[in-house]
Amino acid sequence: MTVVPLPIQTTTAYTTEKILANLGYPDPLVAARQQARMILLGRQARYQAVLRELETRWGCTLDELRGRYLAPGREDFAADDDYMQWQWYADAAQAVEAQLTTVR
Repeated sequence: MTVVPLPIQTTTAYTTEKILANLGYPDPLVAARQQARMILLGRQARYQAVLRELETRWGCTLDELRGRYLAPGREDFAADDDYMQWQWYADAAQAVEAQLTTVR
């Protein structure tokens, strides 16, 4: 018995534009915006989860904890650390919200 090799097919030439069009994004900028939105929404969800956890832990708002942080003569290292972290996440969440508004 003789084995006859199958003819080798040439590979399809893929381009970024063809792939994006097949995925429903004929415009690469639309695809990039969609990807950016997904990344930003993921960050926003993580930041909001941390903010909720800190609010639950301290039983107050960021502004109330800021009052404790800025109160003269009162030193609470745990509160100071959490306040700084809380403020960072609040600022980051605000930046992500502005970025989402821009890419929409």
